[in-house]
Amino acid sequence: MNKMIRLTIICLLFHFSLNAQEQYLVHSHNDYKQELPFWYAYSNGATSIEVDVFLKDQTLFVTHSEDEISESATLESVYLDRLNALLLSGELRELQLLIDFKSEAYTTINKLVDVLKEYPALLKSNKIRFVISGNKPKSEDYIKYPDYIMFDHQNLNNLEEIDLSKVALISANYKDYSVWNGYGRMVASEAKQVKNVIEKAHNISKPIRFWATPDTKTAWLRLSNLGVNYINTDKPALANQYLKAIEKNTYHLANKVKTYQPKYDYDEDAQPQNIILMIGDGNGLAQISATMIANRGELTVTKIKNIGLVKTASEDNLITDSAAGATAMATGVKTNNRAIGVDSEGKKLNNLINITKASNFNTAIVSTDAIYGATPSSFFAHRTERDDTKGLVTDLKGSKLDFFIAGGRNQEKNIEKEFKTERLETFSDFDGQTAIYIGEEKAPTMSKGRENTFPTALKKALKVLDSKEKPFFLMAEGAQIDNGGHSNNIKGIIEEMLDFDQAIAEALRFADANKNTLVLITADHETSGLGIVGGNIEGTVQADFLTVDHTGIMVPLFAYGPQADKFTGIYENTMIFKKILEVLAIKTLMSE
Repeated sequence: MNKMIRLTIICLLFHFSLNAQEQYLVHSHNDYKQELPFWYAYSNGATSIEVDVFLKDQTLFVTHSEDEISESATLESVYLDRLNALLLSGELRELQLLIDFKSEAYTTINKLVDVLKEYPALLKSNKIRFVISGNKPKSEDYIKYPDYIMFDHQNLNNLEEIDLSKVALISANYKDYSVWNGYGRMVASEAKQVKNVIEKAHNISKPIRFWATPDTKTAWLRLSNLGVNYINTDKPALANQYLKAIEKNTYHLANKVKTYQPKYDYDEDAQPQNIILMIGDGNGLAQISATMIANRGELTVTKIKNIGLVKTASEDNLITDSAAGATAMATGVKTNNRAIGVDSEGKKLNNLINITKASNFNTAIVSTDAIYGATPSSFFAHRTERDDTKGLVTDLKGSKLDFFIAGGRNQEKNIEKEFKTERLETFSDFDGQTAIYIGEEKAPTMSKGRENTFPTALKKALKVLDSKEKPFFLMAEGAQIDNGGHSNNIKGIIEEMLDFDQAIAEALRFADANKNTLVLITADHETSGLGIVGGNIEGTVQADFLTVDHTGIMVPLFAYGPQADKFTGIYENTMIFKKILEVLAIKTLMSE
């Protein structure tokens, strides 16, 4: 075949391969040093596996040097037999085996050719590519070897002089171009040098690999973004998992959402008449920061000046659940995880709904969760188990709550004796004499079309409460920020937090119009250990996650209105209850 035609075909195949796969390909560096050579990298998705070999006594040993030879570790036993078994079983996926010669080039490659002839199925397969690296023959001799043997070319100065048809990839020593250690950011001059090398390889339609690269998440992503095709790593499982999740963990907000600027036109020393307690379930500082970045650096909540930090541990665990976290805020007492409105011994606790109602307040709950969800229930119920839906509904019917707007229509028949409901198409006719359901269980998520239901519901609830000419206590929960954390879904987190921020804007507008309302915005806990590891000021956020569960990180509390300064500092979540009663000048017993 004409060399030019052959090169063209190889280039086309290379481009097809890159388009059919991820932008990056994980290369398991020095794979033979893994605790489970071959299997660890292969089972964790590595696309390229590197093995050092040394020829001694007509045997290709898997080793870096002659003095490290183990008689049982041969190229056949550790790699070729395993590849062959996978191929014969029909389970072999596409793979590059990069064989790094540590012994003399010509005698070693001649032996390799003889060894590979014992695996005819592998040689006929289009699933496996054998690439020679390390002590290679001279580039002018590449063409002398069978078609199934390709080469890892490492000289960037003779690319226009050699026959490229036998070159599988270009490799270079990263340290020749940069001293960046994989933390922070590569300086621009070094990034330019690295990019130039990448472009040299891509200009001849070859993939590029650097060896001696830093082996961190930041480095993998940075090199991948620069265009490096094979990401060199000693951690193939972690690298593949991390890079696969990049697209899912990156979110771009197309259009900035309008925010509200609070007026601060209130008497800081006055006693507030109304309390709006807003709880973003799972909404830690990172969730707020990510949403702020996505919204071009601006949120309504970040315009609030009085800020505290809240400790969230439950009575029996450093990591709280929503039940114990909300109970602490609603009752001023720490309790065990899963408990609702009772202490760690199961004793009923007085809550803010009952206490404020006894002081002639109107009371309401607005939530995107079901009304019997853990956070709403903590403000009216008394159960040792958060999943005791029947018991929670019974407690709701006997509570001092005036009305609610929440999910939970599936329990409507059990609730309606106390909370009559109407099938309202909009909130326009709502007068607080009925309950409104916005979902069978939880309200739909933002991604499932909830749109502006939550901020609209809050606005309507405030209008109804204001019309009663009594002070009020309102708990409003943005429940589904937590869902995004549990599923490690940065898109869900940001969309739900943006919706919560729109509801915050409605609360602040009301407070500015009335001047006698204290607005408190906090969370029951943080969910997912969210980290912001990349992005830009044009609305893009790249996230990483520690867990799919809650964490013990403190959560912020933002306070706006009369006596907001009482909520600054660092304190336990139980102090939210106590500080609310303090600013309202209400004294009460902790138990019912």
